[in-house]
Amino acid sequence: MSLTEQYQQQIKDKVNTYLVVSNVSEEIVRWKPSEDEWSILQVHSHVNESLNFWIQDLVEAVDGKAKWGRTLKHEGRLKAVEDVEDLDIAGIRDEIDASKERVLTEIGKMDSEVFKQEKEHVNPKFGVKPLSFLVEHFIIEHIGKHITQVERNIANYKEKVHQ
Repeated sequence: MSLTEQYQQQIKDKVNTYLVVSNVSEEIVRWKPSEDEWSILQVHSHVNESLNFWIQDLVEAVDGKAKWGRTLKHEGRLKAVEDVEDLDIAGIRDEIDASKERVLTEIGKMDSEVFKQEKEHVNPKFGVKPLSFLVEHFIIEHIGKHITQVERNIANYKEKVHQ
């Protein structure tokens, strides 16, 4: 299996797992654990935005853009988690699934050799990294962290409700 196919499988598995784990009642999805923590609905919006951002960033890096990445203060990243109360849960979940398909399609167009290209990240802390780092860290691992976050929200919700 090529690296491209491995990435496609890993992304498909992670996003599908995310969608299964986060398929809980509307009450739990909308529940915000604290002022400083995101609701699952905010996580949904962030996951959808981030999949689209990172695949576009990867495509542009492959096409020759000198630097890739963003900081935590990126406007699109911040906006994705603001004012999500009116989001339709089924709709945003469908968008995540569609974004997954876009990522799989775009990565499928890439030869495995592409991921060896080294580019500078906009954040000096990351320095120069191969594009494989973008896929592995900012797409695959990132979704994994949000699976854990959703599981924690669900556990915290259940704990608070049964007090």
